[in-house]
Amino acid sequence: MNIDKTAPIAAVAISLIALFVPFEYWGALLVLIGLVHGIMSVVDDRAGQAMIYAAAVAVPLMGATLGDAIPGVGSYGEDFLVTLTSAIHGYAVATLVMDIKARIMG
Repeated sequence: MNIDKTAPIAAVAISLIALFVPFEYWGALLVLIGLVHGIMSVVDDRAGQAMIYAAAVAVPLMGATLGDAIPGVGSYGEDFLVTLTSAIHGYAVATLVMDIKARIMG
C-alpha cells in the first residue's frame, strides 16, 4: 500500500481509538500523519489543493452539526470528526508548504 491509502486509514483508526482511550498526544500524532502524507504525496492540482483547504474548514463544522443533530451518540461523531480534522490540518499545511516550495524553486 502507498501513502495515499495508509495515511487516511491510520488517521481514521487513530481518531476512533482517541474517542475511547485518553492520551494527550493524539492530536500531535494526527498532525504528524497529515504532514508526512502531504510531504510524501504532493498535490499539484489547484482543484485538489482547494478541496483540501475546504475540507480543513468544513469537516469541523460538519462535526458540530452532527453533535447537535443526533442526541446521545452525536457527540461521538462530533469528537471523531474534530479529531480527524487534526490530520486534515496537517495535510493542508504540508500541501501549502510544498506549493510555496514549488513556486520558489520554479
